Amino acid sequence: MNSIFQLIADLADQPVWLAGGAVRALLSGQTPVDLDLATTGSGLALAKAIADAGGGAFVALDRERDTGRAVLPGGITIDCAALRAADIEGDLRLRDFTINALALPLAAVLAGDWSALIDPLGGRDDLAAGRLRLCAPTSLRDDPLRVVRAGRFRATHRLHPDPDLIAAARAAAPLLVNVAVERIRDELLKTCDGPAAAAGLRLLDEVGALTIIFPELEPARACDQPRVHFLPVLAHMLETVAALDWLIDDGDPPVAVQTYPQLSRDLPFPDQYHEVLNQRRGIVRRAALLKLAALLHDNAKPQTKVSHPDGTVTFYGHQSLGAETVAQIGKRLRLSRADTSYLVSVVHEHMRPGQMRDSEQLSERGINRFFRDTGDTGPDILLHELADHLATRGPWLDPVAWQRHLAWLGAMLDRYWNPPAPPAPPLIRGDELMAALQIGPGPEVGRLLKLIHEAQLAGDIHSAEEALALARTLRMAEH
Repeated sequence: MNSIFQLIADLADQPVWLAGGAVRALLSGQTPVDLDLATTGSGLALAKAIADAGGGAFVALDRERDTGRAVLPGGITIDCAALRAADIEGDLRLRDFTINALALPLAAVLAGDWSALIDPLGGRDDLAAGRLRLCAPTSLRDDPLRVVRAGRFRATHRLHPDPDLIAAARAAAPLLVNVAVERIRDELLKTCDGPAAAAGLRLLDEVGALTIIFPELEPARACDQPRVHFLPVLAHMLETVAALDWLIDDGDPPVAVQTYPQLSRDLPFPDQYHEVLNQRRGIVRRAALLKLAALLHDNAKPQTKVSHPDGTVTFYGHQSLGAETVAQIGKRLRLSRADTSYLVSVVHEHMRPGQMRDSEQLSERGINRFFRDTGDTGPDILLHELADHLATRGPWLDPVAWQRHLAWLGAMLDRYWNPPAPPAPPLIRGDELMAALQIGPGPEVGRLLKLIHEAQLAGDIHSAEEALALARTLRMAEH
C-alpha cells in the first residue's frame, strides 16, 4: 500500500489528504481496501493522473463536484474529490458521520505520523467507543441515503447510533423516496454483507426506513403466526437474518442461542460453505444475498394467511407468491438477473428442506430431485432452513433436535459435495449379446447381462470383447 501512497505523492501538485474510511481502517489496524482522497486541486485531474500512471482505468464520478475515480490493477479503487469547503476541516464537517470526518495529510501517511491526524468532531473517540454520531444536525437531510448508510455502519462496524441520530433518521427516512434506487440498493447490500446485518436492518426498521425501501414487508409487522413460531412474521424474518449472522459471520447470537449458549454451530462441510458464501457477487459476498433472501422469505404470509375453525393457521402457497414478489423487488432495485434469480430460488424453495426433513427419511430420488431443482443454490437453501428453524423456535428450541438437524444437513450435503460416481455404461447391450451368441430373447439374456455387469463392477472385465468371452464361458459351463 505504501507504494500506492508514494505514487500519489509523486503525482500530486496540490495538498492531498487521505480521508474517511481509509483513515478509519488504518486507525483500526487494518489495511484499507479502497482509498478516499481530498485535494485542494482538481479531483478529476488527480484521479486521471493516478489511473494513467498506475496502468488503471479512470471514471468521472461527478463532474459538478469535481470527483473522479481511479481503478488500479488488482481492484484497488481510489476516489479523489476536490474540497467542498475553504479548507480540509470545513470539508470534514460536511461529511455524514464523525467516524468518517477524519483526515491525514499524505506526507503523514507515508511517515506513519498520527500526530497530524485532523479530527475536528471527535471521530477517533467515537470509533473507540463504538458510537455512531452525526457530523451536523442536517447531515441526513442533506443526503437521505445516509439513513441507510447508518444501518450499514451498524451492521459492518457494530457501531451504536446515539439518540440524536435516531431522531434525525426518523425525520429523514421519508425522503428516501427521492434517492436513486441504485444508491439505496448498494448501501442495503453492504448492510446485508456485515456480520451484524440483522442489527443494521433492525435500525432501519426502528427509524421507519425498512418498509419505505420494502413496502411489501409492512403487512408482515402485525401478522401473527401459529404457536410453533415465537415471533410475528416481520420480526421472524429479521430473526432469521440474525441466525445467519451467527451461523456465517460469528455475529450476535439469536434468541435460540441466547437461551442455549452451548448450542453447536459446527456446520458440516465448513470449508465448502466458506468458499461458496464468500464468492463475490458484485460489490458484496454471496452471503449478503442469502441474508437479503432471509429478510424477504416470508413476505407473502399476510396475503396467504387462513385461520381455520379448529384454531389452526395456514399460509399455503406463500413461498410461490413470495417468490413472485421478490422477482418484482429485484427488478425495482435493479439487481442483476443472476442475483434476482438467486433470491427467487431461495424464497421459492425455502420450505422444501423442512418438508423433506419431516418425512424422517432421505430417499435417493428425493435428494436428487432437490439438488436438480435448486442447482448450485441448494446448499444455501439448506443453510437458510437451518437459520429459519432457529428463528422459528427461538427460546423453545430443542437442543437434541438441533443436533439431529445438523446431522441431517450433513447427510444432504454429503450427497451434494461427495456425489457417488456415476455408474459405468454397460460393456455390451442385450441385442449385441444375442447376435454374438446367436440366441433369442428370454431370461437367459437377462441372466448373462447381470453376471457381466457384476464382473464389470468387480473390475474383472473391461471391454465388450471380454464381456462376450465371459458370456461364452458361462454358457459353456452350463452345457
